[in-house]
Amino acid sequence: MYSERPVEPGAVPTSDHRVSVDERGSFAFAGCSCGWFAPARRSRDRARRDAAEHQAEHRGEHRGERAG
Repeated sequence: MYSERPVEPGAVPTSDHRVSVDERGSFAFAGCSCGWFAPARRSRDRARRDAAEHQAEHRGEHRGERAG
C-alpha cells in the first residue's frame, strides 16, 4: 500500500489509526489518520477491506504491543 500522503496544511499526523473510506465519483479511497492511504478502488468493498487490513496491522500498537 502507499504511505506517502500529501500533507494538508495544518494537519498533524497522530499515532491513532482511525480509518475512513471516502467516495469521489466512481472511486472509493481508504485512508487513515496516521497518514496512510490505499490506492483508489472502483470496488467500495475492496476499499473497506484495505482500511480493515490496515487497522488490523496496527491493532494493539497503542497498548504497548508491537504491530505485525
